[in-house]
This record gives sequence, structure tokens and C-alpha cells, in this order.
Amino acid sequence: MTSGRIDFYTKVHKALRASLFEASHQAAIADYGDQQAFCTLATRMKGLLAKLTAHAGHEARFIHPLLAQKTGASTFDAEHDALESEQKDLVALLDAVAQAPQAERRARGLAFYRALNVFIARYLEHLDREEATMPALWARCSDEELAAVMERFGASRPLEEALA
Repeated sequence: MTSGRIDFYTKVHKALRASLFEASHQAAIADYGDQQAFCTLATRMKGLLAKLTAHAGHEARFIHPLLAQKTGASTFDAEHDALESEQKDLVALLDAVAQAPQAERRARGLAFYRALNVFIARYLEHLDREEATMPALWARCSDEELAAVMERFGASRPLEEALA
């Protein structure tokens, strides 16, 4: 529940959750033996993982310094690093599917699908921990401080990225 004040996390995290759930669904129904279908899936997955990397970078640059200053919370950058490592492992699994002989593609695709869902579970827990910090920020920050973070973030992004 929000307080009616600026909330750094909820809206964007809802969008990320929707993207992650859609990715899980797409990975579940994909035919890893079909080269064209797999290439489409791999492109979408790599795009989503790049979006997660960019999101973590935005939080690290704009939100985490304020969070550390106001609450002492400093674990999120380490969590982002761990999640980024898992994302690289997912890309490696996708690449392994692409390079596998036809007879092994479905088995490797299943391994990717399972790893993706374990990653999603960890990522969802991470999002929850981040969102749980907003009441502490609301208690310690003025509306002007919160708005300043959002203004700096907004000014840092090209229009195309903001619209996406």
C-alpha cells in the first residue's frame, strides 16, 4: 500500500513482474527444436535481461545512495550483482541451446526454462525487499527529496528510453 507519496518501486516493479511472468510463459511453450522459434525467444529473453540490467543500474545510481544515506540499507547493490551473475548464466544457457546439436536442443531448452524460473523466484524476492524500504524513506525524506531523485532520474534518460 502506498502513502500517496512518490514511490520509486511499485509501478516499475509491476511492469517487470509482468515481463518476467510473460518470459516464463514464453519459455514454457517454446519449441527449442525449432530454430526460428528459438531465435525469437532468445532475442526476447536477452532483451528482457538487458532491461533488468538497466533497471538495476538506475536504482544503483539514483535510489540506493539516498536509501543508504537515510536508512543505512546497503545490500541492494550486492543483490543486483548476484542477480546480474545469474542473468549471465541464463544467457550462457541460451547460447548453449543455440549451439547444441538438434538432438540435445530440447533438453538444453528445458534446463534454460528451469533456471529461468529459479531466477525469477529470486528476482521476485529482491523486488519485494526493495519495495519494503519505501515506508522507511517516506518516514525520513521530504517530498522534495523524493522528487529530486525522480527529476535526476528522468533527466538522465533519453526520450526513447523513457517512452519504452
